Amino acid sequence: MRLPSYLCRSRHGIFYFRYPIPEDSHPSRKRTHVKVSLRTRDPEEAQRIARLLGLAGQSVFAHSKVRTMRYDEIRLHVREHFSSLLETFQKRTASDGPASGIDLTALINGQGLAEDTADNWAVSVHLEGAHGLLRDFCDARGFTEDLSERDRELLLLELHKGYREYIEEALRHTAALDTVGISNASAHRSRQDDLREITGQTIPASAPDTSQGVDVLPLPKVLERYFSEQRDTQELAQKTLTEKRDALALMAELTGDKCPALMTKTDAREIKSALLRLPKNRNKNPKTRNVPLSAMLEMPGLDRIAGRTVNVYLGHMQHFFGWAANNGYVNENLFLGMRVKRTSQADTGSTGRTAFSSDELKSMFMHLTDANSALVRKDVHKWPALISMFTGMRLNEVAQLELDDIIQKDDIWCINVTPDGDNNKRLKNASSRRLVPIHDKLIESGFLAFYEQQKEIGHGRLFPSLGYSAQNGYGRNAGRWFNERFLKELGLGGQGLVFHCLRHTMVTRLAQAGVEEPKIKALLGHSQTGVTFGTYFKESYLPSQLKDAIEAFEFEA
Repeated sequence: MRLPSYLCRSRHGIFYFRYPIPEDSHPSRKRTHVKVSLRTRDPEEAQRIARLLGLAGQSVFAHSKVRTMRYDEIRLHVREHFSSLLETFQKRTASDGPASGIDLTALINGQGLAEDTADNWAVSVHLEGAHGLLRDFCDARGFTEDLSERDRELLLLELHKGYREYIEEALRHTAALDTVGISNASAHRSRQDDLREITGQTIPASAPDTSQGVDVLPLPKVLERYFSEQRDTQELAQKTLTEKRDALALMAELTGDKCPALMTKTDAREIKSALLRLPKNRNKNPKTRNVPLSAMLEMPGLDRIAGRTVNVYLGHMQHFFGWAANNGYVNENLFLGMRVKRTSQADTGSTGRTAFSSDELKSMFMHLTDANSALVRKDVHKWPALISMFTGMRLNEVAQLELDDIIQKDDIWCINVTPDGDNNKRLKNASSRRLVPIHDKLIESGFLAFYEQQKEIGHGRLFPSLGYSAQNGYGRNAGRWFNERFLKELGLGGQGLVFHCLRHTMVTRLAQAGVEEPKIKALLGHSQTGVTFGTYFKESYLPSQLKDAIEAFEFEA
């Protein structure tokens, strides 16, 4: 029987429906397709279902297109609109004088309206509310009003923010005209003296004053408060805190401990430029060890840190300045938008993670489950690798498991990924807390028998011999064995393959099997996106739904 072009069959005989999505209908303007399991091996039934789905697809794409916009595109439209309004206001002020009377009252009233919610604000400024406001804005900007619901929500929120910012700038501009400014020079000189006394730093008279309206404190003092809050909230793993300390110590070294309130965009750009020239392993390389930072940045012939590492440093600096802005130590986050753009070629280079092939999975599985294997002699080496292989769990999530984390829910054996229990247990973030059904292949390999054995002995943790370190949690030894011994002995060392690639492999195989992205995220502990799943879907999937999803991970063992 000849199959239609939109039908394909897996190696197990299951039919899949594959339908192309036109490039102009994809949110990211990509030519792609949807692939859905029809859950049948019957060709006639598959053709009947596929014809119905095909008609539905034709109907959807024959319907007038719903415009989708990138978030940065929405922001650009809003920014240009209100920038134009502000420029017009300033020109009118320069010509006719400061706003007064009814014009000034309108600005003050507008400031009050802007403090309300976006929906209420829209009703206040337009007779037809949000619908009329969006329609008129789209007409003014010259694009169709037929936006997706998500884009309409984002556009309304950005318009609300833009309006509030416009009113604030207009009022600030008006207030600045209350004085002629003859005392600015002497006031500035006096402020230089104040800042020098507070920060212990000499501030050039020509330097822009970025400290107005914030608490001016020396950098060490601000960092002390920042890390104190990070410790108190205990939101970050010790390893992440160490990375933050290294990044911010480097920032301090590059700026000479410059007070955050006095830093400018120029400082941020210079830091980024220095990071792009920072040598790799600068404290280990004999050529750069004990060399002043300013000198090593100019040394030729050295390998520089990767773009990904540059972005990690900039990310920590951005987080710090975001916190400082929210807490009144700086006026703006200088590091927003500073991360370097990485090309797809760079992302697939030697520093990137990749998935294991079917042959590599088979080889690892054979040795991990062979009782006579000379490579795998300890349960503490065998089971963490197998668990991660069939669940996609992170190394430390596996290594810190307790016996109480192995549970049955709705008659399905699951692993409860949670920070509860041992005081040293940590999760990467809030979305990491999840329930992961145990793959049938893991059960067939004897995992539940191993669990019962540990239970009978009376252990609290599944792998009690794995020691804890503040930097790496419980996973250090299991990871080192897998990366430095196991993969090397299998001939897989030095290829960019590490324990974490098991997680990449799970994502890759589930996506190739047609598992929906929200289910993959639920299994892997990634945060959901979009209003539907990110906002309203709080209880996650049922164990039976996730069980079906995780069983889609397979390879011929």
